[in-house]
Amino acid sequence: MVEGKLIHIMGTSSNAGKSTITMGICRILSDLGYRVSPFKAMNMSLNSISTVDGYEIARSQWLQAKASRIVPDWKVNPILLKPEGSGKSQVIFMGKSIGSRTIDDYGKILRDEARLAVKEALKSLLESYDVVVAEGSGSAAEINLYERDLANTWLTNEFKGTGILVTNIENGGSFSSLYGTKALAQYPDVLKYFIINNMRGKVDLLNSGIEKISSMTGMISMGVIPHMENSTLPGEDSLDYSNINGSKVGIIRYPYFENYSDIDPLIQMGLGKYITTPEQLDSVDSLLFPGSKNVYEDLNFVIKTGIGKKISEFLENGKKILGICGGYQMLSRSILDPDHVQLPVNELKGLGLLNTNFLYDSKKEIRDVKYHGSLGKLPLEGSAYFIHYGKEQSKNEENFVNTNVGPEGSISTDGKIIGTNLHGILENSNVFQWFTGINRSRSFEETLEDNIKSFSMNLSVNLKRELLMQIVNGT
Repeated sequence: MVEGKLIHIMGTSSNAGKSTITMGICRILSDLGYRVSPFKAMNMSLNSISTVDGYEIARSQWLQAKASRIVPDWKVNPILLKPEGSGKSQVIFMGKSIGSRTIDDYGKILRDEARLAVKEALKSLLESYDVVVAEGSGSAAEINLYERDLANTWLTNEFKGTGILVTNIENGGSFSSLYGTKALAQYPDVLKYFIINNMRGKVDLLNSGIEKISSMTGMISMGVIPHMENSTLPGEDSLDYSNINGSKVGIIRYPYFENYSDIDPLIQMGLGKYITTPEQLDSVDSLLFPGSKNVYEDLNFVIKTGIGKKISEFLENGKKILGICGGYQMLSRSILDPDHVQLPVNELKGLGLLNTNFLYDSKKEIRDVKYHGSLGKLPLEGSAYFIHYGKEQSKNEENFVNTNVGPEGSISTDGKIIGTNLHGILENSNVFQWFTGINRSRSFEETLEDNIKSFSMNLSVNLKRELLMQIVNGT
């Protein structure tokens, strides 16, 4: 069997633009008729999604798969670390959670077990696709982490791939970063090309520097990518969501906020703003309790800041509240955790805004679901996904929707508060309209596809396509 080509996009640092350039190259090659798949050996992110077959992967690999026009499985992201604070992360290994581990614990897993899983996953993809476009992690020259680095030049060398090094010129020091990364990389010879990303101003100003760095490193320039204004592509992790400047919709930004992708539809329409004080509630018409990695601490944040006390006044003014996953649990009467799966106590009292109780057990539910229902005259139908611990133990409210696995969520008797475990629910245009009062002219999916096309076209115009074709065709 002829294996596909491996193109490996690595960075001089985090935030170099690896994720979006990987996505863009996937779409360019798909447009040219190649069967292409993304891959990231190891990701560290709180943004994850369920695959159709019930595995958990990083949201950024889902976006890259969408650009590739494929349905992803766990093999596109075999290792995912979800930081929990205090030196711990939940480890998603081959698409399934193996629980919370300390840095030393998961470091041992990366050294002893993960390498084989990564190799098996990538080998399978290379046997199934013409091209695999892999994304590196952090910097390609993390010299203190070589024994556990699965996502950078070790991988390229192991599979005889071609490495492309990306640097974000907006961070400053791009030429020195390119030189230093090449010099310090574990397998420097695999780094054949480089891309300068996020350029503002005249590209000609870089020409002499590009010639010199090519001469000094042996790497060939694959192009300079200009800065893109007003791009609303989904982010990879929390750093991509640090500054949002919307209005109308408040998003409680508690310390352990996770699944930032749930607010992508709000950002896409310029609506979301973070709420950290009770006074800020006066400036918004609706309020989102998003997902939480630590419901105990985040609920404590809501109460201590005074946001919880202010909510009764917020509701008296006819405003709406939506709670998703951990946010839904905070709206409930109580959460029981007799085995301390997620909580340091046996029972946690919620805000009591919904007449619902939760029970934690050790099983994490990960699955795609289909749902249907209505919000007044607005019909609801679509697909979303579960990634959560905790089940509705009892409730007295009406169900929010019905799903292919049973009734789901709660809606208050006055119709102003909804709680649901469905991630991605705001991608439904009618739920979005109920929550924001805005009737979208184009759906979230259509707008996302527009943004993928726009970014990929910009990349295609500024990338040296002949070099990319040489890599793909082995010439």
